[in-house]
Amino acid sequence: MTSSIIPQLVKKDLLILRKTILFYALVSLLSIVVVFLLFGKVSNVILMNIAFTLLLAPAATCGIVMLMRTNVMEKEKNTQLFIMSLPVSVKEFTWAKLLANLPVFSGFWLAVCVTAFYLVFGLGLLPLGAIPFICILFLGVFVAYTCILCVSLVFQSLNFTVISLTVAELGTVAYLWFIALYEPINRHVYEPSPVWNTTAVSIVIAQIVVAVFMIFLTFHLQQKKRDFS
Repeated sequence: MTSSIIPQLVKKDLLILRKTILFYALVSLLSIVVVFLLFGKVSNVILMNIAFTLLLAPAATCGIVMLMRTNVMEKEKNTQLFIMSLPVSVKEFTWAKLLANLPVFSGFWLAVCVTAFYLVFGLGLLPLGAIPFICILFLGVFVAYTCILCVSLVFQSLNFTVISLTVAELGTVAYLWFIALYEPINRHVYEPSPVWNTTAVSIVIAQIVVAVFMIFLTFHLQQKKRDFS
């Protein structure tokens, strides 16, 4: 076992997916341009709905395509048998898969967050009181992706991954609607300054805890595996 095996595995996945990443990065840039071109031409409500879809769609699609190809299709194509025959431990294999996927999606996610914050608050679509809600919204998306990534890595099954994707998508929509209608959150959306009450802080912390827990749970379940074929 060598200390360089994780970077090598990560590099292998990123080289395979470099065109995919570049394509969705260009689509994301195009989406950002379209959103800002629409500013002032449609109502603020319509613009925010269009922006949410256009900004998140390329990031989410890239994340899903990557985890499908690195975690699910690799096993179905029997490439994983060769990888596990190398001097690599289960822990190193798991780290490599997480490091090949999470940073890329995180980069897209951060770019979307920065763009959305500038659009919503920099251009005055909403008052600063909406900051906690917007933070909860985007953290919810990140947690949903983390759950799908972990399921795809643990089960490496197309069926389980698609099911987790469906559940995460429907669950995230329901969750965000609940947050939007939740009185301790929505009553402060139109305040002139952000209100970080106990409810808002608790929700943010809970989301972070869930994401971290899913990663630790993934390592735990991976260690219990006896067959990677």
